[in-house]
Amino acid sequence: MTKDEIKNIFIEEATDIIEKLDIDILNFEESPEDKDLLNELFRGVHTLKGSANSFGFSRLGKFVHHFEDVLDHYRNTDDHVNLESIDLFLSAVDIIKDVMWREVDSNEGVPDNYEDVLDGIKSILAHKLGSGKEEELPDLAAEFAEIQDTKPTEVKSGSFNEDDVNRMKALVEDAQELYHIRLTLDDDIYFRGFDHAKIFKLLSEEGTILESWWDMNDITPLGEFNPEINTIKKVDVFLSSDKASNDIEEIFEYIEQSEYTFIHIPKEIVTKPEPKVLRDEDIKFGKRKEDKEVPATVARRKNDARSFVKIDTNKLDELFDSVGELVIAQNYIAESEDIKKIKNEGVNKTMNILSKITRLIQSRVMSLRMVAVSDTFEKMKRVARDASKKVNKEISLEIEGSETEIDKTMVDALSDPLIHIMRNAIDHGIEDNAEDRLEQGKTAIGVITLKAFHRSGNIAIEVSDDGRGINRDKVFSKAVERGLINADDEMSDSQVFALIMQAGFSTADVISDISGRGVGLDVVRSSIEKLHGRVEITSEVGKGSTFIILLPLTLAIIDGMLVKSANDTFIIPTLSVLESFKPSKDIIHSIKRQGEFVDLRGEMIPIVRLNHVLEISEDKPEISESTLMCVESEKGKYAILVDDLIGRQQVVIKSLGATLSKIKELSGSAIMGSGEIALILDVEELLIQGNTKTELIV
Repeated sequence: MTKDEIKNIFIEEATDIIEKLDIDILNFEESPEDKDLLNELFRGVHTLKGSANSFGFSRLGKFVHHFEDVLDHYRNTDDHVNLESIDLFLSAVDIIKDVMWREVDSNEGVPDNYEDVLDGIKSILAHKLGSGKEEELPDLAAEFAEIQDTKPTEVKSGSFNEDDVNRMKALVEDAQELYHIRLTLDDDIYFRGFDHAKIFKLLSEEGTILESWWDMNDITPLGEFNPEINTIKKVDVFLSSDKASNDIEEIFEYIEQSEYTFIHIPKEIVTKPEPKVLRDEDIKFGKRKEDKEVPATVARRKNDARSFVKIDTNKLDELFDSVGELVIAQNYIAESEDIKKIKNEGVNKTMNILSKITRLIQSRVMSLRMVAVSDTFEKMKRVARDASKKVNKEISLEIEGSETEIDKTMVDALSDPLIHIMRNAIDHGIEDNAEDRLEQGKTAIGVITLKAFHRSGNIAIEVSDDGRGINRDKVFSKAVERGLINADDEMSDSQVFALIMQAGFSTADVISDISGRGVGLDVVRSSIEKLHGRVEITSEVGKGSTFIILLPLTLAIIDGMLVKSANDTFIIPTLSVLESFKPSKDIIHSIKRQGEFVDLRGEMIPIVRLNHVLEISEDKPEISESTLMCVESEKGKYAILVDDLIGRQQVVIKSLGATLSKIKELSGSAIMGSGEIALILDVEELLIQGNTKTELIV
């Protein structure tokens, strides 16, 4: 493994650790008595320190070293971690994120608050230790030596036998258990932040190391010695402890499962039994009666070691593309006229089986890309905490449906929109003071609910607050003032609320650190549209507001309505379609200088002719003889006129070429079973272009 490959592993693992630190600190704030969480924090920081030092990242290593010291102090004492310390811990994680990427990218300097946070960490330790200056922790070797002085531990070279094991049993006290740990460490363990001394130190904190056996056969001559490579790979350790085996095994969480075995040894000293003579009639297929059952924990452990495999997401994408091609090929075969002419029951049966297997493979491969939204939701805890402190409001964040799964590429792109919505809810949604809330019969603490669920074959992410709600009249007046709408326009509540997602739109009287500049919700709208989704807003004054992000399950496959216009096939995303219908002549209207409209149950909806907008035909078919697809956009409802509705189908999305990608009305393409290429329409852009062309005609 090259150093660059190891560096990439470091970046991946360090990023995971840092993201988990944020979550663990916030969880620890909620449960300050939970020592397990504190131990988890310490392990993560320790692993990060070892990895950073292995690559010579001195700025990161220095900072993380002091952070580790403070965490080590708190986990080994009964000192209470106050709110100020939690704030400092979170700031430290921000520093670690920043410094890590500076180190990786070989950029000089440190964040502006690097020294301030570092001094804060040092002062906590100095204060807790009751001295005026920071106390240097003892050297690891010296610390380990002190531990050994408390109770001598015999270190032996070579291996042990059964008599040695019985001798160990005799040394175990009544309230303790005996454990045998066998280490088979790889030669790259130093790069991963571990070494033998550290492992022994952690073991000695869980109990008493009775004896250890070291295999010294692989140690190289001094002239060939490489301090970066571990040469003592096999070590046997006997530990006496009153701790549960699960607690002790947590020490080895950050090394590979293949690098250690952990065995509980019963304390009874058993003499060797005489070997039993096995007769031929005793042997049967399967297990003999004398065979012992494999302990469930051991069997489970072996299975767990094979449960997870890390795979490059690019390989998954390539696999999915290949399966997409397989689906297209299968559809082509199934719809081939030559195949249909074959009147053979065996061929038809084979085609049906092929279709089922292909769909099954596609479904299985799709599931590989699906991940729970829990990690993204957990990150929102930090966002809510920071935003509430900046605006000085007490907030309670409630999370529901975090186990809901969505395409991984969509999860990665979902963070920014959620952050903006969360900040908007806290700054604008929740009332400024608790007294106002109490007067309205609400709790003093504002409640933000983050929820994920399935809705009509799509994923819905809902962010709601129990705050003041959106003032419809204020939004409407602001939109008229900015020229976005006319004062006499008739708009539904949802259409008015959607105006707040226009670029630069804001009704805030005061600009705060987190919102009020009119850029946040515009980012939400554009980001969600890129994911082929849309945002719905509902609100009631005095009750609160709800933002619902509707997204397809995956970006690789789209559920669409297939339509014909001027003999070409197009796909309208089902997510945008409200209904389709053939209008009668009495509900069709043409208004001078405004265009064509259809009266749908009392609501006048503008008609957009697809062939005219895309300039594929100048024909003007009768509206009553055509099909209207009623779609919803941020500006309201529109009816897209098409020649015919073919049906609904899931298709694999293909990117457009360099030429077609410049056409804003198109968002992608798909290959149909017949081999025909169908273009996927971007409804928002289609309606914008439709309005522009209508104005030019008028």
